[in-house]
Amino acid sequence: MIRASLVLALAATSVAASAQDARIVERFYDAGKIVRIEGRTKVQATIQFGEDEHIENVAIGDSEAWQVTPNKRANLLFVKPLAPNASTNMTVVTDRHTYLFDLVASAGAKPLYVLRFTYPEEPKPAVRMAESGAPTEDEIAAITQPQAVTDPAELNFAWEGKGDRKLLPARTYDDGSATFLAWPAGSPVPAILIKDAAGTEGPVNFTVRGDVIVVDGVPREIVLRSGKDAATLINSGPAKAAPPSPQAALARSDMPISGENR
Repeated sequence: MIRASLVLALAATSVAASAQDARIVERFYDAGKIVRIEGRTKVQATIQFGEDEHIENVAIGDSEAWQVTPNKRANLLFVKPLAPNASTNMTVVTDRHTYLFDLVASAGAKPLYVLRFTYPEEPKPAVRMAESGAPTEDEIAAITQPQAVTDPAELNFAWEGKGDRKLLPARTYDDGSATFLAWPAGSPVPAILIKDAAGTEGPVNFTVRGDVIVVDGVPREIVLRSGKDAATLINSGPAKAAPPSPQAALARSDMPISGENR
């Protein structure tokens, strides 16, 4: 009897400690607030958005200093500083909201493991449909063909994969302006990197359309990394557009950003 009581007491203590773990944070969503994330090198943080919410675009000020990767469902974002004192801003646009972040790394930062957003109660779907009316033809097309292009004949499928096979996407192609990557269902998405003129690897800006990740620009080579594993995608098609450099990504992120919800 005493042993059973002791086991129950220890279990209760464990649950209480877990509930009070300062490394797991809940934040109420407020479109007018900037969320500060303090990071430390070699410690990855997970930003968790709503279950029915999907990331559409991520823009980061200094893409050389922070690694940012979405999950397959596009409702989680994994962020990790690559430099000890890296500081920048990040904007995440989903199909429901726009989020503004300050990313600050330091050696003495308290590691954050999970940042989970909570939201105000919203009208039931039936009420929202009644208020908004029927979807337009353009909205239906965007849902059913999220990566549609004007002329499929213009797509370039001449991409070759090398390295660790489990990191490679099932499909890779470009339309001359953007590169499309699609992984098999259930597969984790690795970090997506390109090299600048000096050969330094850095993350790129991307959007998520359905099950496809759309990388801004058409680089000649894309590097995929997950821990110590690496793979490379090589574009052997005709040169059409230069890959965006980290400096170009920084310039784009300095443009005015609307704080309105999407």
